[in-house]
Amino acid sequence: MPLAPGSRFGPYEVLSRLGAGGMGEVWRARDPRLERDIALKVLPAVSAADETARARLLREARMAAKLNHPGICTIHEVGEAEGQAYIAMELVAGQALSDRLAAGRLPMDQVVRLGQQMADAVAHAHEHGVVHRDFKAANVIVTPEGRAKVLDFGLAKPLLGKDLEAATTLT
Repeated sequence: MPLAPGSRFGPYEVLSRLGAGGMGEVWRARDPRLERDIALKVLPAVSAADETARARLLREARMAAKLNHPGICTIHEVGEAEGQAYIAMELVAGQALSDRLAAGRLPMDQVVRLGQQMADAVAHAHEHGVVHRDFKAANVIVTPEGRAKVLDFGLAKPLLGKDLEAATTLT
């Protein structure tokens, strides 16, 4: 079932489309139970019945849900409604770092502050055996308060021990 503003999807009220990528579509939705807006990631309609795509979405939710850090988007729920898998997550207000960079150079103090925040978030993920594997400016939102939030763990991979060390260390 295609989502549309004003429709319901499971317990959520769909408000507007936020974006889309190869792994899914992201919608702004309202959770009336908790009276808050969330981001709702669903598989594209062409992938809704694809078990491999559904497993990837579940893996994404599990990878991100392992992480509790102020610089990483929080997962609220993973589920299925109307035959379509979804992830309900924190709605992060702000602007993609890629869009900020396209508008021009950032002041050096902002580069350092955001760089430290992103490095701290990625280090936290690594400490918990999660490698993002798609870390880029488009997957970082800068909040109105100037905080960096890492999103989209769709390509993340769980790694432990020597595999984690090899994946995160320059030789």
